[in-house]
Amino acid sequence: MKTAAVLTLLMLAACSEPRLYTGVSIGPGGVNVYPAVSGTVGGAKVTVAP
Repeated sequence: MKTAAVLTLLMLAACSEPRLYTGVSIGPGGVNVYPAVSGTVGGAKVTVAP
């Protein structure tokens, strides 16, 4: 768990325009809400979501 937190902080430090947001999807099983992080690294947009 600590390794994942450190890697996430390093990724955010390397990003320009980091954003934390919530995704919402609606399906037959109901409503799902999940967190996501996105940012630009070296000109490429990177998004991390579970």
